[in-house]
Amino acid sequence: MTATPLPPRLSAPTIAWWGSLAAVAFGGVATREAASSPGLAGPVWLNALCALGMAAPLAAGRRHPVPAVILAVSAAMAQTAWLTPSTNLAMPFLALLTAAFTAGRYASGHPKSLALLGLCLAEEWAGPIAVNGDPLWDAVFVSLALWAVWLLGRSALARFDLARAERARRDAEHRRAEQIRAAVTAERHAVARDLHDTVAHAVTLMVLQATGTRLVAHKDPDAAVTALASIEKAGRQAMEDLRSMLHVLRHDPGSPEGPPPTLEQLAALVDAARSSGVDATLDTGALTMELPRPLAVTAYRTVQEGMTNAARHAPGAPVRITLRSTSGQFTIAVTNGPPDGDRPSPTTGSGTGLAGLRERVTALGGTLTAGPQGDGGYTLTATLPRSNA
Repeated sequence: MTATPLPPRLSAPTIAWWGSLAAVAFGGVATREAASSPGLAGPVWLNALCALGMAAPLAAGRRHPVPAVILAVSAAMAQTAWLTPSTNLAMPFLALLTAAFTAGRYASGHPKSLALLGLCLAEEWAGPIAVNGDPLWDAVFVSLALWAVWLLGRSALARFDLARAERARRDAEHRRAEQIRAAVTAERHAVARDLHDTVAHAVTLMVLQATGTRLVAHKDPDAAVTALASIEKAGRQAMEDLRSMLHVLRHDPGSPEGPPPTLEQLAALVDAARSSGVDATLDTGALTMELPRPLAVTAYRTVQEGMTNAARHAPGAPVRITLRSTSGQFTIAVTNGPPDGDRPSPTTGSGTGLAGLRERVTALGGTLTAGPQGDGGYTLTATLPRSNA
C-alpha cells in the first residue's frame, strides 16, 4: 500500500507575509463597511483602528495567538460599545470567527484554548446583546458558530500534530536507512581490504615459490615437487578465503561471523611462508590466552601484510614476527633484514595494503608505524589498546 503523501510545508516568512496581507485587506473592508453604515459613530480613523485590531488573528495569530485573540475581541467590543454598532455589520462577526479559529488552532493547551473561546463568547453576549439590544436568537446563533469554528481549529491542530509525527517518523526511518547503508558500505570496504590482503599474500608467495621452483627444477627435482605442493596449498587456501569473503558479500553483513584467527593459524601462516623459502620465525612469548576478535583479526592481517611486503621488497631476508601482550596494550611487530642481492629483483605492489591496515588499526584506537631500520631492514609495528577491542 502506498503511503499517503504529507502536505507541503510553507516557510514561516511566507505564512507571515500572506497573513499580513490578509489583515490589511480585512482592515480595509471593515473600515469601508463601517464608514458606509447609516449608524456610523465616531471618526472614521478610529473605526479603522478598531478594524485593524480585529484583524490581529490574521496577522499574528499563528505566532502569538493569545495576544491576537485578546486584541481582536477588545477591538470588536470597543467598536460595538463606543463607535459604530455591529448590528448591521458583517466584519465584526467574521473577526470573532477568525479569533475563535485561532484559539482552537494555535493556542497551546486545551484550558488556554477554551478560555480564549469563552472570551469570544463573552464579547458576543456583552456587546451585541447587552449594549446594542440584539435579539437573543442572534447571540445563540453566533455562539454556536463560534463553537463550531473553534472545534474546526482543534481538528486542524490534531491533523497538524499527526502530520508532524508522521514526518518525524519518516525522517527517523530515513536516517536509520542511511545508517544501515553506511554500515553495509563500511563492512563491504572492510571485506574488500581483507580480500586484497589475502589475495596479495597468496599470490606473492606463489610467485616466489614458482620462481624458486624454476631455479631448482633441473638440479633438484624433489625440491621442485615440494615447492609445487606448497604452491598448490597456497592456492587452495586463497580459494577458501575468497569463498568465505564472497559469502559475506552475498549475504547479510550482520550474520554471525566465523571464529577469529588463532595463534595456531598465525603459526600456520608463518610455516607457509617458510615453506616458500622465507626465513621466518614467530615469537609469541608467553602469549597463550585467546584474543578478542578485533585484536586477533588485526594481528593476523598485520603479520600477513608484513610478511607479504618482506617477501616482495626484501626477498631472501630473514623475517621475525613478535607478538607481545600486556594488561593495557597488544603489540605486533614484523621485522625483516635487508634484501639478499642473490635473489630475483623485488616485485612492486599496489600500495593499498598498508593503507588499509593503517585504517583498521586506527579504527581500534591503535597506532601503526612502518619504516626502514639502520641495517637496511624494515619494521612494521601495530600497537593496539586492549581496552578498545
